[in-house]
Amino acid sequence: MKARALLELIGFRSPHQTYGYRIDTFELEREGTVRFAQWLHPKRRAITLGQHAVDELRRYIAPGDAVLDIGAHTGGTAVPFALAAGPTGRVFAVEPNRYMLPILEHNTRLNPMAAPITILPYAATMEKAALTLDYGDPGFCDGGDLSRPGKFRGGHLYRLDVEGRNITRELENLAPEWLSRVKFVKTGAAGNDETVIGTLRKLIDAARPYLLCEIFRHSTEAQRRSFYRHLSTDLGYRIYRADPYTELRGKELSADDMMRARHFDIFCVPAENA
Repeated sequence: MKARALLELIGFRSPHQTYGYRIDTFELEREGTVRFAQWLHPKRRAITLGQHAVDELRRYIAPGDAVLDIGAHTGGTAVPFALAAGPTGRVFAVEPNRYMLPILEHNTRLNPMAAPITILPYAATMEKAALTLDYGDPGFCDGGDLSRPGKFRGGHLYRLDVEGRNITRELENLAPEWLSRVKFVKTGAAGNDETVIGTLRKLIDAARPYLLCEIFRHSTEAQRRSFYRHLSTDLGYRIYRADPYTELRGKELSADDMMRARHFDIFCVPAENA
């Protein structure tokens, strides 16, 4: 264990840190000039926006559709979603980390030819709740609800208090006209994707959106099999290996396939559309 990690473990932790941003410009063949605010956190890789990713998303997101991006971070997925949905669509970016929100807010304003992006600054929960999320550094770059991996939360020792809300209920209050138009849902919840999907049951049953979910590196075999059953049996989805955003609908997966890689993404298609 590195000396710094040992000091953090026994309680000697750095003060919270904030980082600025820079604006990068990308020239896409069909979209034209696209701008993106890059968070200058030293552990954050720069986002690259390309035409192929937007084209792949357009196979599943039509102009005028709504997208629900849960775990939006600074907007690296929300912006391509907004480009795919176009100016008549809408993206709802769910992100509770207040250290990322200023960058995400910039990215909601940089591309007026794309769908409007609305920020919901909450964690996705069944009811209103106070939560504590765990991060690996004082700048709160990567983390989430990591209570399950182990006693020391995988080395994520910096804690951030956030508010949880039922996202379907928030949309019912904020923009009810968009509920039936949610055609794509992305979740990235550090191993809690099954719980998040469960909070969206009413929306999923009504709108039958495509689902793009994360299989977290620390999730157990039992958790992976439970998530597979939930998606396939309870919700009626076919499950595919995803390579975001190169090929979303790759090889169809069985329950046994959920253990064949440590960390990967799955793309879920309503059985009636498969």
